[in-house]
This record gives sequence, structure tokens and C-alpha cells, in this order.
Amino acid sequence: MKWMRAAQEAGRKRSLGRRFWLLFFGESASAVGTAASVIALPVVALHHSGDVRQAGIISTAMSLGIVLARLPAGVLADRYQRRTLLLVCNAVGALVLGALAVLETSDATPPAVLVLAAFLLGAVGSTLAPAESVAVRNFVDAELLPRALALIQSRAAIAMIAGPLVGGALLKADAAWVFAVDAATYLAAAGCAALLPVGTGLMAEAKQTPLKATTEGLRFLWQSPFLRYGALNATVLNLVFNGLLIIIIASAEDSGAGELGVGVQTASLGAGALAGALVAAPVARRLPPATGIAGATALIAAALLGFATVPSTWGAALLLAVATAAGPVITVVISTTQVRITPPQLQGRVYSASGFLSQAIAPLGPLLAGACAHAFGLTATVTGAAAVVLVLALSGGFVAARHARAVEKSGEFEAELVEVHRG
Repeated sequence: MKWMRAAQEAGRKRSLGRRFWLLFFGESASAVGTAASVIALPVVALHHSGDVRQAGIISTAMSLGIVLARLPAGVLADRYQRRTLLLVCNAVGALVLGALAVLETSDATPPAVLVLAAFLLGAVGSTLAPAESVAVRNFVDAELLPRALALIQSRAAIAMIAGPLVGGALLKADAAWVFAVDAATYLAAAGCAALLPVGTGLMAEAKQTPLKATTEGLRFLWQSPFLRYGALNATVLNLVFNGLLIIIIASAEDSGAGELGVGVQTASLGAGALAGALVAAPVARRLPPATGIAGATALIAAALLGFATVPSTWGAALLLAVATAAGPVITVVISTTQVRITPPQLQGRVYSASGFLSQAIAPLGPLLAGACAHAFGLTATVTGAAAVVLVLALSGGFVAARHARAVEKSGEFEAELVEVHRG
């Protein structure tokens, strides 16, 4: 019978497990719905006010909600039951969107309500992210972590493609339908969370002051050269990619490609991200962190340089897809290593700290891209961005290789991380 038990154990280790799939499908539903609402909220604000500035205020409010909630969300993920956090946050999201759907049936949504709703949805999403991240790490065996993280990256890419399409189709009918459908996706996510087993959070540091507890992840991240680089890598790449839409629009206008060119090249960003998510897990398993990070970041630099010099719309779209395909690979490599070298009681806060740093200046990307394109031209702007990313790749390879020994020692954490606080 020993061989049967061994086979069952081997099968369990190859499977991500019921808990992961409940979490994955629930949050996947809400991710697609949210991607639709991200488009619908500024459109509704513009429709009601006729002022494009109102649409900008909505997007800014959502970004503020994401950034301001990120660090406190890490404390919550480390201290409280992840099942409870997932259940409550998804329920709040469903309530906010349900209220918007009801108000939109009579076109009576005040601008202030739209701003508040955008802020709350940003905060809810930011709070869900570390809770899900820690739950995934507790639900999934260590050797399957790259696969689980790659699936989450693929979900984000699919939401990037499907969400705007769903939102656009529903907006043509009635904006209320967008919010009603999104509310339903949050309810579905809450239902999946309710089916997760009850577990406990980590209360070991509950006596810390709120400020110290909130900044603990930042301090731990800053003390690790590898994690510092990971945060810097994400910060620079988010800044660059956030500015790409402005470059795409301007280059399509200059080349005469028009709206079709913008649509093709924008769609290629999502397609590339999805392709990258499919190969991220094998890359993370087979390549050392230094090689994976440096190689993928250098690929982005090369693709951006090609985008700056290729006049063809389809050629530019292909290069943009290559650039975004490298993003999930970098994310999975860095995230896998980050989880392995972070103590269990700090998982949520370190995740939140890296997310906070990577997103803090990303909203400046479009403004910076527009200013540089106006001052230096499109080709020089993208070439300069490619040069910055190339320096990032070289420094990343150096940092990861120099601290490879510390990363390898992270294996000592594996047994503890798998067994401790699976709830």
C-alpha cells in the first residue's frame, strides 16, 4: 500500500488543488468585470458632464484608491484570515457596483458618487491583491508556485483583452448593465471565497504600532538587494509601459495608420502579455533568477528599440507584443524568489510594499511620454526608454547573480512556508 500512498502524494504535489482553483476562478471573474468598469466609469462621467476633465478625475480617483490602500492591505493580509478578507472585499465591491447599476438605470449618478465609487473600487482591488497572493502561497506547494503565479498573470492578460470588449459592448446597450454584470462577478468571487476553508492569519506582530506594522514590509524589502532591484525593475517598466499608449497614439497619427493602427497595437499589448504568461512558469523553473531577469528585461529593451525604428503598423504591433510578453516572465521570476526569501509573517506586507513602490510613479508615464515626445520626438523618446531598460537589464543581471547564493538559501524556507498557516 505504500506505493499507493506515494502515488497519491505525487499526484497531490502535481495538482494545484481545489483551494487554488476556487480562488483563481472567483478572482478571475471579478478581474474581467473590473476591467470593464475601469472603462465604463470615465465614459459615464464624460457622458453625464460633457467634460473630459471629469473622466480624468475618475481615473485619478481609482489610482489613488489603489496606491493609498496598498500598504495597509499588506498588514491586513498578514494578520487576518485571507478567506475573510476575500469575502468582505468582494462583498463591498458588489455593493458599490450594485448601487451604481441602480443609479444608472435613471441616469441619476452624481459626479461625486462616481468619484467615490472609483476610489472604493481601487481600494478594494488593492486590498484583494495581497490577500490573494498570500493565500496562493499557502495553498500551493512550493515547486508549483511558478505555475500558479503564471496562471494569475495569464488571467490579468485575458482580463486586459476581454474586459474592455465586454465593457464596450454593454455600454452600447446601457451603462447600468456594465455595473450590474461587474457586481455579479464580485458576488461570484465572494461565493468562491465562502467555499474556502476557514484558517487563521498571522498575529505574531499584532502588538506593533500601526505605522511600524505598515512600513515593516518596506524595511524588509529595502534590506534585500534582490528585492530592492525587483521593486526598481517593476517601477521603471510600469512607468515605460504606462507611457506607451501615448506613443502608440502619436505614432499612429504620424504614420497615417489612424484608429485602426491604435487598435491593433493596443490589442497586441494584451496578446503579448497572455503569451508571456504561458511561458513564464517554465522560464522561472529552468533559468536562474539572474538569467531570467536580465534576459527578459533586455528583450524588452530590444523590442522597444525595434518599435522606435519600424514604420509598419503590424511590425510595430509584433514588437510591442514581444515587449509585453517579457513582462509576465519578469514578474513570475521576481515574485517566486520574493516569496522564497520572505518570512511567512511578512508575506503580505512585502508584497504590498513592492506593489506600492512599483505603482507610486506609474501614473506619471503618460505625462512624461507626452512631454518627451513633444521635446525630442517619438523616435528619440522610445530610443531613450530602450536605453534606460537596457541599463536596468544589465544591473539586474549583476544584482541577481551577486546575490544568487542568498536566493539559493531561500530553499531552507520551503518546508516552513508550505506547512505554516495554510489558511
